[in-house]
Amino acid sequence: MLGPLAQLAVPAASAKLMFACLPSSASIDTPSGPRGIEVLEPGDSVIGFDGQPVGILQKHSYLEETRTEFLRITFSDGPSIELCGMHRVAGTRARSIKVGQTIDGRVVSSIQSRFGETRSYDLLTEDAGYRIAGVRVNSMIQEMQAAAASGLRSIRD
Repeated sequence: MLGPLAQLAVPAASAKLMFACLPSSASIDTPSGPRGIEVLEPGDSVIGFDGQPVGILQKHSYLEETRTEFLRITFSDGPSIELCGMHRVAGTRARSIKVGQTIDGRVVSSIQSRFGETRSYDLLTEDAGYRIAGVRVNSMIQEMQAAAASGLRSIRD
């Protein structure tokens, strides 16, 4: 028989399999300029989803298999963001974004897959997420927690 913590861990592990979050190379916008997600900690300030400084409430770190796919979405005005396909960019799942689509007032110029990352991260902030190169990125922590709590094995858009 599984103990209470183990019973929570099983659905949480299933939910984690659906998400890979952001690779360690991600730079998050902060009031003092971009900082690597791997060095940010709860209590630090980042530029939030709504464009204002907000505090980090939680930071989650996950081990990844090198076959985990991350997407590099590049915009026509230069910046790019890297994240898993399940992560949301301005409310849209990254895997659903297409070249030529406008996201947050920017046109997507290319989307490339990459593999080989061994760790990913996500931040829970005081609002809906954070920004990377000015692009709104949703935190996925609450969505993963809800999926784990419900025993959900698959998430649809």
